[in-house]
Amino acid sequence: MKISTLVKRKIEKYQPQGSLDQTAKIFLALSGVQHPEVKVHLERVALLSEAVALKLHKDGKAAFFAGLLHDIGKIVLPYYLFDGRNITAEEYAEVKRHAVAGVEALKDFHEFTALCAGLHHAVYKAGYGLTVEDFPKHWNPATIKKVLNISTIISICDFVDAYSHRDTKIKDGSDEAGPTLREMLLGKYPEDRLLIDAALEENKKKQYSE
Repeated sequence: MKISTLVKRKIEKYQPQGSLDQTAKIFLALSGVQHPEVKVHLERVALLSEAVALKLHKDGKAAFFAGLLHDIGKIVLPYYLFDGRNITAEEYAEVKRHAVAGVEALKDFHEFTALCAGLHHAVYKAGYGLTVEDFPKHWNPATIKKVLNISTIISICDFVDAYSHRDTKIKDGSDEAGPTLREMLLGKYPEDRLLIDAALEENKKKQYSE
């Protein structure tokens, strides 16, 4: 089954509240106009994040939609930043804007998913994006913990997918932790060994075509 078909079926199956399904469809369509590589990356990360969450008895639905929209801030950035070449330091600084841009696009409609978009690059050392200070003051500790857990799943799945499908140089220095993907992940997320192993295992189970 083609990945786009599988993702659409899962969107329909989950029937999320607050029209999150329609938001996901619209943003995916927009990303496919100038950023087709970003679109398929979003789809792969959504499926991997869902699988990892379910394996670890977390909320697969929340992980799926957070994964599907985690990089949606990239649609406001120039297409040439994602054309598969090695970008400059200045261009990388511009790419980093996508985390907060995603929050701005989603926060008034889907606050939980927006926070995950803003945090998926902030849950590791030397990351960027939102911080815990940006959480709504009225949120309870359980909701904050869930956002952090889902954001970490998205972050690790994002790195696994990027490493598996891109030939460009790693810009954040993660490759200094070791030559293998697992070593890089352990260096970047030292407290998330179980999650890392789950992501690497699930990433081997490809059940779609692109």
